Amino acid sequence: GGTLMFATGLLDDLRGVRALHKLYAQVGAAVIAFALGFRIDAIGLPWIGVLPMGAFALPVTTLWIVGVINAVNLIDGLDGLAAGVVFFAGLTNFAVAHLSGSILVALMMAAIMGSVTGFLFWNFNPAKIFMGDSGSYFLGFLLATSSLAGVGQKASTTVALLVPLLALGVPIVDTLLAMVRRYLEHRPLFSPDRGHIHHRLLDMGLTHR
Repeated sequence: GGTLMFATGLLDDLRGVRALHKLYAQVGAAVIAFALGFRIDAIGLPWIGVLPMGAFALPVTTLWIVGVINAVNLIDGLDGLAAGVVFFAGLTNFAVAHLSGSILVALMMAAIMGSVTGFLFWNFNPAKIFMGDSGSYFLGFLLATSSLAGVGQKASTTVALLVPLLALGVPIVDTLLAMVRRYLEHRPLFSPDRGHIHHRLLDMGLTHR
């Protein structure tokens, strides 16, 4: 799935890919992950209990994975922003995986944090290299799937969405606001604009750094 996302993003970086075709590839990667056991079979809601997904497990899992992929991609609008968000999301997933005994997930998150830290040295403003869609799609897919695997064996059928939602809170909120904004303005959902949170902070007078 990660390879499919990287290849799709790389093709989009080099030649351009239609938004619908990118969505097809993202859904395909999500279905692959679901088939291999990265799934939301139930949602553990605080103070409510466990809500089984049943037949909705596949669409809910697909929505989560595709949503996180696009959230990381959309927030990649300033030097160092996406890599910085990915680092802290990876740190959160690392802590959850470590506490729940998911050693492989913790190892993957450590590798992601190390790689984006090295990348940030050259991506921090003024940037000399850029992540592109190939990087944001790949990292988004890994964060989305690892958050489903990081809950550990004892909670393999229950996903408490609170932790990954907090870890990826900024890009998720930014993506939801962008979708609502573009819908109200009768524009395509994948069209670019300067209404993102980081653009608004720049317009308020903050610098890139």
